[in-house]
Amino acid sequence: MEQAKDFWAMADKSLAERWPKDDNGQPEKAEKLILQSELDGMADITISMLEGFGIPAFKVGTQGKVVLGFAGLGVEIYVPASRLEEAKALLEAPEEGAL
Repeated sequence: MEQAKDFWAMADKSLAERWPKDDNGQPEKAEKLILQSELDGMADITISMLEGFGIPAFKVGTQGKVVLGFAGLGVEIYVPASRLEEAKALLEAPEEGAL
């Protein structure tokens, strides 16, 4: 699978600063966490939740955005490879207070 392009780092300088670095000082590889709808705002909610837990994240995907105003086919959310399992666990955790 191809790694996400580095253009994301240019759009958000603070994300590039928060992103973990490898032993050579280069940004750690980004891994795809999930494909989510942008229509209901769920992708932005997921990114906010991950960031709240200290996991930097970004979304990629704009197909359909020109016509519809949102990515109709969804967006892929990426996190640092070293935090992928932790991010997956957060998404799978039951909501607090859920029965």
